[in-house]
Amino acid sequence: MDIHAIALEYPSGSACSPAPNLRERLREATSEVHERLHSHSGLAAVQSGTIGKAAYTALLRRLYGFHRPFEVAANLVPDRTVWLEHDLIDLGVDPRSLAALPRSIAFPAKASAEYLLGARYVVEGSALGGRGLARQLDALLGAGETKGRCFFAGHGAETGAVWRAYLDQLSSAQAGAWAQAAIVAGATHTFAIFEQWLEGWNDGYD
Repeated sequence: MDIHAIALEYPSGSACSPAPNLRERLREATSEVHERLHSHSGLAAVQSGTIGKAAYTALLRRLYGFHRPFEVAANLVPDRTVWLEHDLIDLGVDPRSLAALPRSIAFPAKASAEYLLGARYVVEGSALGGRGLARQLDALLGAGETKGRCFFAGHGAETGAVWRAYLDQLSSAQAGAWAQAAIVAGATHTFAIFEQWLEGWNDGYD
């Protein structure tokens, strides 16, 4: 079973799909990093149901340091920030420590709408498999326990609808060569930021 929460799987055949050329360009441009993230040690441990509390908390700390500045840079409703804050507090991280967590500074301060639309390909697509990873946390958190897994549970039953809404935006985006290049650049750069940010995710916590 593949890891889909961050290493993404993008379903095909949607009636809301953007122009095949742009969608295929995004898929091809991000395929290598996508495959590399399948074997990320923290995500693999969640997928296999073998992650311990200290490692899981460290992974969420690292994810928080990516998603909070991303949502600020992209001017998004901070859903993932809030989910991660709830999870970390439920896992015993106090608010002062939470506020002091390191955050990525790699996101561009000013980016075009096209770049940001491409960047969202990474984070919006990541939610597709998050619900599956949330279920794999039963051994750690307890079956039926919702606390501690808000981030991976995401939008729950509405996850598919949220993804289709993003595809609608992608479909309606300007299809010119410059716009497509900016969208693809946003996706590839964001993936690169994310992969680099996950390095050393468990340093000092294992």
